[in-house]
Amino acid sequence: MEKIAIAILIIGAALLAYQPTIDYLSEKFPETLGNCRCDSVRDMVAWAEGNKLCMYRDSLGIPTIGIGFNLQRGDARKLVTNVGANFDRVLAGSECLTQVQVNNLFNNDLVWAKRGAQNCISGFSGLHNCIQNVVIDMTFNMGERSLCGWPIFAGQLSRKENVAAANNMKGTRWCGQVGRRCTRNTDLVRNC
Repeated sequence: MEKIAIAILIIGAALLAYQPTIDYLSEKFPETLGNCRCDSVRDMVAWAEGNKLCMYRDSLGIPTIGIGFNLQRGDARKLVTNVGANFDRVLAGSECLTQVQVNNLFNNDLVWAKRGAQNCISGFSGLHNCIQNVVIDMTFNMGERSLCGWPIFAGQLSRKENVAAANNMKGTRWCGQVGRRCTRNTDLVRNC
């Protein structure tokens, strides 16, 4: 048994010393190697937004429900009704949503946020998975129009100037507003 363990250690050390193997594994499993690890985009957004079944007011006083669903957005009535809830009662705080209803709203918003991120960042699909998740999270939080209004940041990501992009993020009003979300996202951009 001891000889097998030693053989496994020797083979493992040899594989790790072989750079093409590391490069291959980094391409196939980018979220698991090096200093760059991240949760799924769903978990990243939910961690930052929270998950409340009943209406609450976000940090700007906007009526919100679920995982960051803005009840003042133009399509809120339609989407809340589509998941089987009474919009007026939800907005008034007299009706809460089920977790299934929250998840349905969230799934819809994640599709929108990913599309927005792809529209704002040239070469989005070539970015590291964790950086893609950061950009989707930022789009979810600030909206496509706001993210696309950061052309220097978008260019830095497109050129894979990650340290510059992270520094750019740190210096924004957005970063001051979102606190730990910014810290997590800038760390991921810097290290991936």
